[in-house]
Amino acid sequence: MTMIYVLMLLGGLALAGFNAWQRLGRTPDARRWARGTHRDFAQRNVLILWPALAVALVGGSLVGGAEAADLPAWPGVVLLAVGLLTWLAWAALPLPVPAAFQPRWYRERSPRG
Repeated sequence: MTMIYVLMLLGGLALAGFNAWQRLGRTPDARRWARGTHRDFAQRNVLILWPALAVALVGGSLVGGAEAADLPAWPGVVLLAVGLLTWLAWAALPLPVPAAFQPRWYRERSPRG
């Protein structure tokens, strides 16, 4: 596997880990994104855009790894496509973040939900 695919995998896993820490919100620092004046922007980033980017990065690394190992690449292609299409949809369109994607602690303290 070439270095770019290893970096994509490490970046995707690091982003997914950081994002999981924020989503779980077990510490005040992890919940910092839910406060402030740009809360809607942060909500879109933390709950949709960053996880979609992490999925796309891991999918892209699987495509490269499958190619190098002479294995089927379709699982990586599916992850890459889902991640990129989700990212593009929420980045380009004014789509709301579904309540099902919001952590319970966020819904409980949100005045709208």
